[in-house]
Amino acid sequence: MLPFFLILLSLLSPLWAQESPAVSQQTAESSSDREGLTSPQDQVPSPSEQASRQLSALAAYLGLSVEEVIASEGYPDEMYTVRGPSEGQDSVVFFYSASLSLFWAESHVWQVRAFLDSLGDHRAISRNMTREEVLALLGEADLDRGDFYIYTLPQRGYPVSCALYFDNDRLSDLYVYRSDF
Repeated sequence: MLPFFLILLSLLSPLWAQESPAVSQQTAESSSDREGLTSPQDQVPSPSEQASRQLSALAAYLGLSVEEVIASEGYPDEMYTVRGPSEGQDSVVFFYSASLSLFWAESHVWQVRAFLDSLGDHRAISRNMTREEVLALLGEADLDRGDFYIYTLPQRGYPVSCALYFDNDRLSDLYVYRSDF
């Protein structure tokens, strides 16, 4: 019998676009990409390179199946649902207390929330960075909405974006997500 969460995931509204061959190829590469979150490097890269690696490592979770996530991360510490902006856009969330939350649509990860304190030893992006520090590190945002910036990341067979949220002009939250949803 399928575990409850697999049944729940299969009942979600059809938000997941059909997987392209590029996504299938990236799935094989994604495990090594995610290692950029915690693996030390022989040479310490520049802060901009570190930030790029951090965001790439988070983007590597996008498109993974339930089985792939459980094989690489284990079972989540918690699981819950989040109400989307409209009916049919709800997400099941796998919460890993030490590092991240993975948001699901049709049995695939569509969004990642990173806990900024867990991005690795050589992290360039960290909690409480000022807006000026973020801009110096990542450049001008593609969209500035006042309390958050949106950056476009390299495509992975679908568009990918990063949202950086600020509280009192200090970085407080980071999401990487499929921006075609």
